Amino acid sequence: MTLDPLQQSFDDYLARSIARPGQSRYVDATGIRIHYLEWPGPAGAPTLLLLHGFLAHAHWWDFVAPWLAEDFRVIAPDFGGMGDSGRRPVYDHPHFIDEIGAVIAHAGIAPCIGVGHSFGGRALLYACQRYPQLISRGIVVDSRLASPDDPMRGFDEAWRPNKRYPDLATILGRFCLRPDEPAPAAALAHMARCSVRQDGDAWIWKFDDQVTRLFRERRDAPVDEAATLTDLTTPLTVIRGEWSRVVTAERGARLVASLPGARGPIVLPCSYHHVPVSQPLALLAALRGLLQ
Repeated sequence: MTLDPLQQSFDDYLARSIARPGQSRYVDATGIRIHYLEWPGPAGAPTLLLLHGFLAHAHWWDFVAPWLAEDFRVIAPDFGGMGDSGRRPVYDHPHFIDEIGAVIAHAGIAPCIGVGHSFGGRALLYACQRYPQLISRGIVVDSRLASPDDPMRGFDEAWRPNKRYPDLATILGRFCLRPDEPAPAAALAHMARCSVRQDGDAWIWKFDDQVTRLFRERRDAPVDEAATLTDLTTPLTVIRGEWSRVVTAERGARLVASLPGARGPIVLPCSYHHVPVSQPLALLAALRGLLQ
C-alpha cells in the first residue's frame, strides 16, 4: 500500500515532538502547588509563556513548544485544578491571573512574551492588564471575550462529579476534544494519556470536577469583558482557526476591534478551535513568523 507522504511526514513530526518533552517544575504560590513544563532553549534566549485552554494542561503545547525552544526558552504552566497543578476548594478568575504572575516570578522570565489558547488567551489578556511590566507582548489564539449579547457559555449538562473508569484503556477510549472536532489520531492518543491519572483502583481525568462550575456560575450575569480591558497597553496579536466554532469570523473581528493596539485576526486555513493539537504545524509557522 502506498502511504500518503504528507500524512507520513506529519506523523513523524508528532513523534519527533513527543520525543522532546518539557521538564517538570513546581512552585508553591497562590495557596496551591503550580506545575509547569520548561523547554530550556538556547542560553540567554528570550522566553515564551504558553497558556493552555479550559480543562486542558501544559501538554497541549507538546507539538509546538519543542520547536519554539530552538530559539526561545519556553514555559508552559498548568492552571490550578488542571493538569498536574494543585486544587482549590473554589475557583475564580483572579486566582488564575495570579498564577500567571507567580510562574513568571518563580521562573525569572520577566518580561516575557505570552501566548494563550482559548481560556488561556482570555487569562493572558487580564494578566497583561494586571502585570504590564511582566508581559511585553501577547498572542491570543482562538480566544473570545463575553458580552451581554454574546455571553460565555458553560456546559449544557447538569454538573456531576468526575466519572471513575475501571482501567486505562476505557478512559483513554473516552477522550475527545471539546468542542468535538477532527484531529490526528496520534495527537489525540498523546493528549489522552497526558489527561488521566490513576486514583486507587480507578482512572480519572486530571482536572478537578469543581473547575467546571466556573463558567456555569457566570452564565446568568453576562458582562462586557472587552469594556474592562480598554486600558491595555501590551501589544497584541489575534489568531483564529478558519473553521472554529468558538471564535467565528465575527467574534474574531470584534475582539481585535475592542482591544487597544490589537492586530489581526490572522486566520489559520482549514483549522478548528484546538489548533495546538489538530493543526500544530500551521500554528508553529504563524508563531515563528510573528516572533521573528
